[in-house]
Amino acid sequence: MDIKDLLRPMVAQIMNMLNRRILLFISGGAVNIKDIFEMLASMSILQYDIVMTESAKRVIPQKYVDALNGKLIECKEELTNAVREDDLVLIPVMTRNTLAKCAVGIEDNLVTLGIAEALMMDREIIAVSDSFDPQNSKNVGLGLSRNEAYNRFILSYRDNLSSLGVDFIEGDQLGGTLKSKFLLLNDSSAGSQEKKTASNTEVKDKNITDHNIPKPCGKNKILSDVVTAKDILANMDNSREIYIKQGSLITPLAKDYVDNNNIVIKYY
Repeated sequence: MDIKDLLRPMVAQIMNMLNRRILLFISGGAVNIKDIFEMLASMSILQYDIVMTESAKRVIPQKYVDALNGKLIECKEELTNAVREDDLVLIPVMTRNTLAKCAVGIEDNLVTLGIAEALMMDREIIAVSDSFDPQNSKNVGLGLSRNEAYNRFILSYRDNLSSLGVDFIEGDQLGGTLKSKFLLLNDSSAGSQEKKTASNTEVKDKNITDHNIPKPCGKNKILSDVVTAKDILANMDNSREIYIKQGSLITPLAKDYVDNNNIVIKYY
């Protein structure tokens, strides 16, 4: 295969990512916010529309917001346009106050209003649970999770929003989640999420996925994070098998090399 053909999917993916916008709704939480904002800033190829509560503007260090490739939204018209047009709605910091308001339909600021509009428009919404979750280790360590009845009370709001379509994740899952949304090797077009899901499933069905297979020995090792063609060449033996950690990403060039050389991927 010509090198131009190998590079074309990668170039298309990068060009596609350059036009991706994420709508961020931020309330005034404090749990793991440094790690969360550093992760968002590290994905500088993505663009952010940012909506903050007044509490968030006081609590979140300004330098965290300034580090993002973002635009602050402070009017209703811009908010509604972003809800309609952005590629993903993300709530990286969600307090118990905002959680409860959204779960019962209260719209008293731009954040709760925007989340309500996103729900009504059936947009894809991902929310990080760290700040409100009574089971988060930092909240437990602060002694904020001792009342089990209150914990269930808070989690009932989470479950209510889950039933409306909000996907809750933990802060340390945020990077992998965004990469899987916008860096999937099999989606080199600006297609729908359904195409992404189908494409991802196809890779898993085609290759061997088995957590119980023996650990690789010799030259082979378990590859993780972002797997490149160079990684595959350096870690393949005569069996033409490579070992990849579940949830890792494969670059388009690496995927083409795997397909063209009948290499078997074994997932751990």
